[in-house]
Amino acid sequence: MSTISERNPFVGPRPIQPGEPLHGRDREVRELYDRLQARRIVVLHSPSGAGKSSLVQAGLSPRLLAGGYDVWKTIRVNLDPAGLEGEGVPKGTNRYLLSAMLSLEEELPEGKRRSVAELAGLDLGTYLRTRPRRRRQQGRPVVLLFDQFEEVLTVAPRAVAA
Repeated sequence: MSTISERNPFVGPRPIQPGEPLHGRDREVRELYDRLQARRIVVLHSPSGAGKSSLVQAGLSPRLLAGGYDVWKTIRVNLDPAGLEGEGVPKGTNRYLLSAMLSLEEELPEGKRRSVAELAGLDLGTYLRTRPRRRRQQGRPVVLLFDQFEEVLTVAPRAVAA
């Protein structure tokens, strides 16, 4: 006898993680992949809880990896810079840019990570060009995936740097 959870492939209200099966979203994954091929920037938006994170994490990311892309860790931009005041971060540092770089640093080995103060002095282009790449990924096009990007507008709505 099987239980309901064994028969129901849907996980409920939580994002599906890489490696977990994504049921019933093949068409959306294909469309998203095709759009990314045609345009270098794609914005995926829908109401909260619609499955955007699951679609990207369990559907698009594996498809991109299989297509020869170097997919970096999913980026969040929700950092509160108030906790970094003692780490050499200059006043007025773009919180979203710093948050994005710190998010990407998390997947690097400890010895390869840059200090918060060093990251605060970089622009995104310099960071991306100089960030260490995995050996097997050299020469592959890089894909950056931002999740919860609306936080640029909601975390600190009066932040001009956004």
